Amino acid sequence: MALRIETPLPETALVLLRHCYRFVNEDWQHLPRNESADQGFEVKLRESCVTKLAGWEVSQHREMNLGMQLITASGVLHEVDVVARHEPTVGILELKNRAEWPPEKNDVIVFFAKILDYLCLTPVLLRSYLLPIFVSSYPFEQSGLAACLGLGIHPIAPQLRPLPILIDNANRMTGEMDKGVTLSPEDTHAFDDFCAKLNHMTSLLAGADANARFDCFNDLTIAVRAFGGIAVTELVDDLRALNGECSRLIKVVRTAKGS
Repeated sequence: MALRIETPLPETALVLLRHCYRFVNEDWQHLPRNESADQGFEVKLRESCVTKLAGWEVSQHREMNLGMQLITASGVLHEVDVVARHEPTVGILELKNRAEWPPEKNDVIVFFAKILDYLCLTPVLLRSYLLPIFVSSYPFEQSGLAACLGLGIHPIAPQLRPLPILIDNANRMTGEMDKGVTLSPEDTHAFDDFCAKLNHMTSLLAGADANARFDCFNDLTIAVRAFGGIAVTELVDDLRALNGECSRLIKVVRTAKGS
């Protein structure tokens, strides 16, 4: 089944999402911890962006001006963990490494409010592709993940890919099958079902994306499109299930490719 995504992400946005997912699921597992509250998670992820994302501009540690010397509508500056920019993408990252207190809805809403406070004074930010990402080294609490989905924030955690990475993986698997990789009838059906569910969730949440929800009329005017009424708490379990099936299908395709 072909994926029907009307507005694909810029390649730079996908690069940053992949980088964050790889950091949480691979790099961080092998890095030494320090004595800070987050064991160096924020510093190490930022350093990985600096060293591994060629051509990107990465903000300083504990950035207070969104990496662009911006101020807020409230007049109060907000610390943003990492801002990574590569035309046309502006990635805004919130990072958490809390074993005893997984990210929950208030963490996500505060992150969203920080971004909105900058947007309300600088609508021209919307001429870039905004990519809000919430990265956690531990699984999200249910309400936190639901808030991410409802507010158009891309959640990344161990074995948790955001929708764009799931779509990218599905497209890559489709490409392998187009080249001649053959799956069993059962796995072919499972892949079609995976794509159908991915299409459905993407369609449901399309309006939550910051680039669809907000629009810049001019330097002084921002428009907000209403979006809501989606049962995001139910979609949380669906997203986790899609991630599990994605991991399984990747192994199936790799095995079939090597046989």
